[in-house]
Amino acid sequence: MSDLSQPTGAFAAGAQEGMPAIVRPRIVVAEDHAEMADVLQTYLEAAGYEVHLARDGVLAATMIDAVQPALVVLDANMPGLSGWTLLARLKERGAAPLVVMLTGDDDFPVESASADVILRKPAALRRVAAVLAELLGTEGPQIEG
Repeated sequence: MSDLSQPTGAFAAGAQEGMPAIVRPRIVVAEDHAEMADVLQTYLEAAGYEVHLARDGVLAATMIDAVQPALVVLDANMPGLSGWTLLARLKERGAAPLVVMLTGDDDFPVESASADVILRKPAALRRVAAVLAELLGTEGPQIEG
C-alpha cells in the first residue's frame, strides 16, 4: 500500500525541487450511478480536491478506512450498504470525516441527524463544491510551505 500522505506525480516533483507542495483536500465520493459519479469526480478534481471514487457502499467503507478522507460524499441509496447505514457506522466509530449526503428521498431516516449536510438530488455541481469548500474551510487547493 502506498503512502497516501505524500504528494505524487507533478506535485511530488515540485515538492522535491524546493517548490511549494500543493495540498489538495482528500475526499471520497460514493455514488452508484456511473454518469453522476464521473461528473462529480471530474468537477471536484477541477475544483482542487483529491477525489477517490467508490461505486457502492461496501467499497466506500473500505476506501474510507484506506485513504482517511477529510470529507465523504455519500449517495443515500447505494447497493451493498446504503449511505445512511454507512453514515451511522462512521459516526459510531467516532473521529468520523465530515459527511455530505446526496438523496432524492423525501423522508430521511433517523441516521440523517448525524450528517453534516444533506443535499437533495439533483444537486447543482456548484452547490456541492460550495458546500465542500465551506465545510473544509477552503477556497480550493491550499499551498503548503
